[in-house]
Amino acid sequence: MFDDSLLSHWQVAAPELFKRSMIATFYINPGKAEYQKFAARWEDELWKQGMVYGNHTMTHQGFADLEGAEREIGGCADIIRRIVPGPERRLLSFGKPGLPPGRWNISAQDFAALLRRHDLIDRPTFDKHGAVYHWQTTEQMLALADRAIAAQGMEYLIIHGVERIGPNVTWQDFWALKQDVFLPLLDGLQQRQAQHQLWITDHISQHQYQTERDSAELSVRSAADGALHIELTCRADPVLYRLPLTLLSTVPSTWREALVTQGERQTRAVVVDRMIRYDAIPGDGPIVVRPVG
Repeated sequence: MFDDSLLSHWQVAAPELFKRSMIATFYINPGKAEYQKFAARWEDELWKQGMVYGNHTMTHQGFADLEGAEREIGGCADIIRRIVPGPERRLLSFGKPGLPPGRWNISAQDFAALLRRHDLIDRPTFDKHGAVYHWQTTEQMLALADRAIAAQGMEYLIIHGVERIGPNVTWQDFWALKQDVFLPLLDGLQQRQAQHQLWITDHISQHQYQTERDSAELSVRSAADGALHIELTCRADPVLYRLPLTLLSTVPSTWREALVTQGERQTRAVVVDRMIRYDAIPGDGPIVVRPVG
């Protein structure tokens, strides 16, 4: 996760992520001067590289009342949805900016209502997850990834600036992470991903997947006609939660390859030790698994 619409996000972070076929969530402040000066970078480049935008309020300056909160939070959500094509209703990640006392003048109930109204999901806390502020070395940051692998759970790192190197760089972004820490970090994450130990994704995709998986129900309706007929449902709102889940199915020992059909989608899955792995969308119709040939 990258905060504050900083120059190094599009100059250093996004290009290095893209080079490694990795993505991150960038929490933007469309009302800040540095965003507005380089708006074309945000509106025409980063999201096309697969990067995901999160809501960090319009200006990072806080607000005095509920009306101001609506402008800061709702306004940022509207801009993200205008920039990035997608369904009219979709979830966005929200990251509360760090503010001095007295600059966040709404109740917890009003804040929760604002998030619901704009289909925003509050991200996990900054506490003990800030690069430079909490963790300073590549080894410490990769330890978070290894902790997630060991627990088969989720971990994350919140980064502000990244060191920019060049003859015309006269200042650095806030809490700039040195490149000799950042680049080996990306390489270490990429290695773990290549070994199928880690899924590196954005906050909303992780949230959607976990919400769907935790509320999913899977049943085999029949095994007639030499095929498996499977139903996959979940209790989450199907408008906002439509991420494919990965399923594992045991098939007869004579199968070598399977054809998986759900609606108009068809995929092939190779059988390994009588198991196949494939993706399906909860509530999107019956799943039929049959042998190829």
